[in-house]
Amino acid sequence: MMKVILAIKSLHNKIRSWILELMPYFIMSYYGMDVLATLLKYRLVCTQKAVVLDVHDVFGYVYTTFDALLTAAAISLILVHRKEETGIIMLLIGRVIHRLLFSIWTHLHHFLLNDCLDVGSLLCLLATRVYQRDRNEWQRLDLRKFELLLLAGRISLSTIYTSWLEEGTNTFCIILYLALLSAMVLGIKCRMASYTTVLIIIYHDVLSVNFWFLWGWNDAILSLQYSSLLLSKIGGFLLLSQLGAGKWSLDKFQSRTAERKEQMGNYRHI
Repeated sequence: MMKVILAIKSLHNKIRSWILELMPYFIMSYYGMDVLATLLKYRLVCTQKAVVLDVHDVFGYVYTTFDALLTAAAISLILVHRKEETGIIMLLIGRVIHRLLFSIWTHLHHFLLNDCLDVGSLLCLLATRVYQRDRNEWQRLDLRKFELLLLAGRISLSTIYTSWLEEGTNTFCIILYLALLSAMVLGIKCRMASYTTVLIIIYHDVLSVNFWFLWGWNDAILSLQYSSLLLSKIGGFLLLSQLGAGKWSLDKFQSRTAERKEQMGNYRHI
């Protein structure tokens, strides 16, 4: 029996290690596909951006080149050089510039929800790297920074439930999304909520009618972009499932309360 328990624990540790190592590549695949799509349709993308901004084509070429180089450099810094903070800041700068220039302001709410989801995945990636880099030297681990990243990432990822709620499917789904939203924001059973969300993402984007958003296009590159976006969302929630809710959560508060009660129960008057 003990051997079985040890084998299960060993398998769990291996799966945890694989998730922490592989999910950053899932998240970065979205940005990599964006760069690839830009390069393959460079002239068309440049022209479209110039038309949207109502400027000369030269500006479209300049901006598109800048954005592609910025994103490619950020991916290299994150995955190759392990300089996650610099790389993520570069990605966020590119996202802010893009949103300011190309947002349809009447639909800004929907754009912000999507951006928050992307930012949440990036923050979880950064928290993972902080944890992996310093976990063998706990004196160096900046716990406050780690916990802040977890909190911000958790809240940002929770915007996916708001998007689903706006779809207004059925009563059961609405109750489920509200429960997951509460669990994620408050930090209640966050690991279980993350795993559940991954299953819902797979059903919502792959098994339901939304499947056609993945492969219902005549353009293979566009389909690959949507697929990489799916991987990015899954990667963010799987990272959160391994990191947990963090210090600022009801789970942590309840565990501290239980520890105090246990200590008081073990106290003996002499």
